Amino acid sequence: MATPAADGRKHVALIFDDGPDEVCGPAWRALWGAENVKVSWAYVAKQVRAHREEARAMLAAGHEVVNHSLAHRHPAECSDAELREDIVEAQRVLTAELGVAPRWYWKPYAEADPRQAAGWAEAEIRDFGFTHQVWSHDWNPEVDAAAILRNATTDVRDGTLINFHEWRRETREQMPAILAELRRQGCVFLTVSELAAYLEG
Repeated sequence: MATPAADGRKHVALIFDDGPDEVCGPAWRALWGAENVKVSWAYVAKQVRAHREEARAMLAAGHEVVNHSLAHRHPAECSDAELREDIVEAQRVLTAELGVAPRWYWKPYAEADPRQAAGWAEAEIRDFGFTHQVWSHDWNPEVDAAAILRNATTDVRDGTLINFHEWRRETREQMPAILAELRRQGCVFLTVSELAAYLEG
């Protein structure tokens, strides 16, 4: 694992769950273009089937797509066959629809299940679970805009993965302030793959 950056910089990745969302996507792309930031999108394969052009537009803009399962089910509620499908079939669908095979699996609900490892091996994909994670908690409607900003910028260290959801309007509205605060803290923004390479370098 990489030692902390000698210059005090914090290498972080932003990951956005549960898309693609063709309503929100264009505004996000405009924001990232203005901020010169690339992020990772944890896409649900059934959503990609329904909104493939939006997913392809994110890839074309230089962002990364991560496998976030076929149907976003709780692992504990899945049979062995269902859990395998949620990983392996999702990888097949994402690769076919996007022309690029995702390198990483981001667990639905961040719920670990020992049976997932067999699916990762079959899909030739890795679980990105080896870094410090910060949660905006923007999935919860009771978490307001100020709390999203505070949650996303607290306890951020070198090697942190920061989690959001693209459909939350308050998240998008707060993102310029979130990025400004993270930059003030010395953050450098990477994709999941770039952060993994940094941590393993």
